[in-house]
Amino acid sequence: MDPHVDGVIWKTHAGELKRRIQRPLPPYCIVDARWRGAYDEGHIPGAVSILPEDLKALPEGATEHTELFVLGEGAEDPAMRKASLALRRLGAHRVVELTGGMVEWRRAGGPLE
Repeated sequence: MDPHVDGVIWKTHAGELKRRIQRPLPPYCIVDARWRGAYDEGHIPGAVSILPEDLKALPEGATEHTELFVLGEGAEDPAMRKASLALRRLGAHRVVELTGGMVEWRRAGGPLE
């Protein structure tokens, strides 16, 4: 564990997440903390839908070393921070919030499923 980067909740923007999706290593997972109806209307390809209150374990296939990108609907969505804090409590070392959430992702022309 690197004390300089582990245990911190990082923030990034849509352009960086688009770049990161093109690189599978190190492993990453996208956690969509929005309500299921919003997720079903359109989500980032490969994202998993998990409400913060449903986080009882790290997402399937993730380990404490998986980079976890967390997003909500917009900037400062409380669900995004709740999910990030829950993931940290569950042992995640690298949690990264998408600063503008799905609003920013759509504005940046990010792909949707």
